[in-house]
Amino acid sequence: MLSVLIDGVEYVPKAEIPVLTDERLRAALGQLVAMQYFKEHHKAVAQSWNVLQTLSPQLAELAAEDPKAAYHQFFGIV
Repeated sequence: MLSVLIDGVEYVPKAEIPVLTDERLRAALGQLVAMQYFKEHHKAVAQSWNVLQTLSPQLAELAAEDPKAAYHQFFGIV
């Protein structure tokens, strides 16, 4: 393991990964659905599709058939 000393103090990188709550999962799904609905032109859209399918296959299926319906259903838009 590589160690880094800064002013004589060893630096140890850390990252806290917050617990995945239902609220955080819902927020993530909302972003993925929005990416499919707005058809953003970015290389990450394909990867977001894979994540959406992994987290919620039924929502992904609906988004594939009708992105507008999936967006409206998810966000409660009538």
